[in-house]
Amino acid sequence: MSVDPKLTIRGIQELQRANQKMIHALKPEGARGRAVLYATRGAQRYATAITHKDTGALKASHRMKYDDKTATGNIYIDPRSINPRSFELPIEYGLYEHARGGEHAFYKRTVDEYGGELMMSEIKMIEEAIRDAAKS
Repeated sequence: MSVDPKLTIRGIQELQRANQKMIHALKPEGARGRAVLYATRGAQRYATAITHKDTGALKASHRMKYDDKTATGNIYIDPRSINPRSFELPIEYGLYEHARGGEHAFYKRTVDEYGGELMMSEIKMIEEAIRDAAKS
């Protein structure tokens, strides 16, 4: 086996630093986490915007939860919300409203109508962070 005499380890520290930055971008506290938080917020806003309004209690009951340890997020109907007019729980009638399907299915519609756009935005955010890390 012969060794190419032109090979050196010069620049290895710079490469290692760039690699560390790229790895950090993929961690929950890096670009990946920021991207998931962005998408979770966007999904919550979209679901709120398309939810049918009678009294507004269901529309106002959409919440988001983001876990920065795992970079995961979800949106849901707040189980503690109460309709101030009827004293009913939006979580109960929200399930029936969503189950009606079609234009009533606010979470399904959010995924179907806006999920792809959110996912592409997440990917771009992560790609940019990796590209920036590779440049430095």
